[in-house]
Amino acid sequence: MKQSLPFLLCSFILLLCTSVRAQKDAKAQETGSISGEVFDERTPAEFTNILLVAATDSVVVKLELADESGRFTFTNIEPANYFIRTTGIGYGVKSHPPFTLSAGQELDLPTFQISGSGTNLETIEVTARKPFLEQKAGMLVVNVDQSITGQGGTVIDMLRKVPGIVVAGNRIQMAGKSGITILIDGRPTKYMDIQSLLKDMPADNIKSIEVISQPGAQYDAEGSGGVINLVLKKNSLLGTNGSVYVGGGYGERAKYRAGGQLSHRQGKLNLTGGVSWNRRSWVEGLDLTRRFENQTYEQTNRDFGVPDSYSLRVGADYDLTDKQRIGVNARYNWGQTPRSATNLTNVLNPETNNLMETFTTSIKQTRPWTGFNGDAFYRIKLDTSGQEINFDLSYNRFTRDGRIELNTVGDGGFPNRVNLEPTSANIFSGQVDYKKPLSQTLIFKAGAKASMAELDNELLARFSQNGEMVVDENLSNRFLYDESIQAVYTSLGWEKGDLSANFGLRFESTKMEGYNVTVDSFNLRDFSQLFPSVSLSAPAFGPIGVSVAYSYRIERPSYYKLNPFVGYLDPLTFEKGNPFLRPELIHSGQLSFTYEKQPFFNLSYDYTSDVIADVTRQVTEDTGQFQAGTTFQETVNLDKYVRYGGSLFLPLDFIAKPISGYIGGMLYFNDYTSDFDGGQLDQDQWSFTGFFQINAKLPMDWKGEVSGWYQGNGIDGIIRTNPFYGVSAGVEKSFFDDRLDFVLSGDGIIQKFFTGTIRYQEQSLDIRSIWEAPVVSVKLTYKFGNRFLKKNEGRRSSSSEEQERLND
Repeated sequence: MKQSLPFLLCSFILLLCTSVRAQKDAKAQETGSISGEVFDERTPAEFTNILLVAATDSVVVKLELADESGRFTFTNIEPANYFIRTTGIGYGVKSHPPFTLSAGQELDLPTFQISGSGTNLETIEVTARKPFLEQKAGMLVVNVDQSITGQGGTVIDMLRKVPGIVVAGNRIQMAGKSGITILIDGRPTKYMDIQSLLKDMPADNIKSIEVISQPGAQYDAEGSGGVINLVLKKNSLLGTNGSVYVGGGYGERAKYRAGGQLSHRQGKLNLTGGVSWNRRSWVEGLDLTRRFENQTYEQTNRDFGVPDSYSLRVGADYDLTDKQRIGVNARYNWGQTPRSATNLTNVLNPETNNLMETFTTSIKQTRPWTGFNGDAFYRIKLDTSGQEINFDLSYNRFTRDGRIELNTVGDGGFPNRVNLEPTSANIFSGQVDYKKPLSQTLIFKAGAKASMAELDNELLARFSQNGEMVVDENLSNRFLYDESIQAVYTSLGWEKGDLSANFGLRFESTKMEGYNVTVDSFNLRDFSQLFPSVSLSAPAFGPIGVSVAYSYRIERPSYYKLNPFVGYLDPLTFEKGNPFLRPELIHSGQLSFTYEKQPFFNLSYDYTSDVIADVTRQVTEDTGQFQAGTTFQETVNLDKYVRYGGSLFLPLDFIAKPISGYIGGMLYFNDYTSDFDGGQLDQDQWSFTGFFQINAKLPMDWKGEVSGWYQGNGIDGIIRTNPFYGVSAGVEKSFFDDRLDFVLSGDGIIQKFFTGTIRYQEQSLDIRSIWEAPVVSVKLTYKFGNRFLKKNEGRRSSSSEEQERLND
């Protein structure tokens, strides 16, 4: 594990030396200043956005606001050719004549005249919103904070807003495929209890969701079913601003939440803070029919949770100079996730359908947890050409102290059980990224990253025997897991007009060590691999363009899949981990057609070896470890998985001006082939996923939204799934000059639940998974601060948007 530290330290020192040398070279050139004023005829154009733009490549170098007298000043500016661009609500965008700044010069520009649009800024209504879907380089950005439905829920509800994503119980799929890698602000979550995290985190924390289909070399090579990056909200408003909110909802259980945030941005300093509370009670169900030669087991499970989660977050960043910025962010989450479940099992005669046995298992669970994330960064722009270095350090800690009680009554004589499951995880990571434009068409990037994860999970299992609770030596265990990943990458990007290309190469060295303390058993993995990526784009004809991309990726098994511990549904049904899982490797290619540079039709092909899949096994005879009639789920490596197909997106703006949104679909062929459980698995299935979202402006300034999804027949390993779908709707309105927002939404107002079957060798299972639907939610948000200053409100809003673009 400690081998990562020298590797990362050397990388930091190498690029830091480059940084220091560049700073010395920059300081050798004496900087200057640029001043001026901007007027609307004889009136100062106060608070107008003043952008200093490099004349060579039109890169924005710096942004200032004109003061009340229309004056502006840029300091510490390197000698070069520039021009001034002015913009603001009530004024158009205008570029002014270029000029040259000499070394050490204090340049005073002539007065710039700009013409107002004649609109009264006291009464102007700013209605611009980000589109719900944005296509950026290599990714689809889903601006979920612009969505009405889903705002009353958790991140799980927001994931259902992503085109092609289907959430059914604990299964998350994209276009019918599991294995999705989820990041939070670019950080991995595979060491965490991601299912609990997504259920507990309020949707209000999410700004956007990035769907990265063909990640470049600068991204971790992790991810087989797609990479989903959850981008948390950050402050980009000038001055002091804040908001408070309350909300609630009801499906089968009541839900409550409240929170607030405060930010202050002035000059070189930006401060943020926030607090939230969420009680998102939930109800889930799982119905199983398990068939054996002499018995049929019919199970009905209902699970109820009442989680309380709390969050505190603080952040600060400071501009040391015009070219250097440092920042720290910290987030602490904690909560309690009590749940209770009842599982009724009827054992029937398969020939007569008569009841042979019946028993009921009650589960009570308490699970207090904590999570901490701390980040620090340092950004330095080495010159005005775009050369820069970024340093990032991160520390994450997650703890959980679970207690589960299983009490079984009825036939069978099953013992009661109590399991204690303390868990802790510590993750350290650091990375450095360097970017240098070699010319106006060529950009070079390089970087290094090292991460270390240390996890400790213990299972203290007890069962009832002769009226006492005794230790279960067969189940009690302690599992330690350490993982270190070291990576370096380089990429070269070229763009000229409508032609572009990107070539990347990433090297990752992985060391995985699992230690079963109880039986003193080690499982070691140590491997290194190269991961190439390439993409090409070119115009085809008219507004149609074409692009091709290829990447080679890896999906490492998560800690919770490697953990060998057992989790019970009832005495004869459970799930367990597999410490011998191997990483899966994926070749992925994509052909995309664009219309006016926006992808609307994609074709893709994926080939995966050692695919990680959830499977079931049935025990037909008593063994020393399992009783006849037992069914359990575990994760294994299947030999091969091939997937190919395409997707189509169509905007709805053409219908009528008040209508916007999109409609689309994905059609993929999925084929699994493997030697498994003493037989030959060969299953394939065409799978269709459809989705839509319609937004409309309603009378009296109300906004409405209807969205839905459909997942057709599918396959996931040995499980075949049947069609299911859902529809949601909501309305939104702002009051008191946009200070108060009201949102009313109904999620799952039309809902067909997940059903599936397993027919493999002697296995015969029917599965039905249900969740709480419909759920009606309401949310009130009150906003306050400088953003609502009546004077020049529009221009200040525009400035914050410009500042956000510069920050990005």
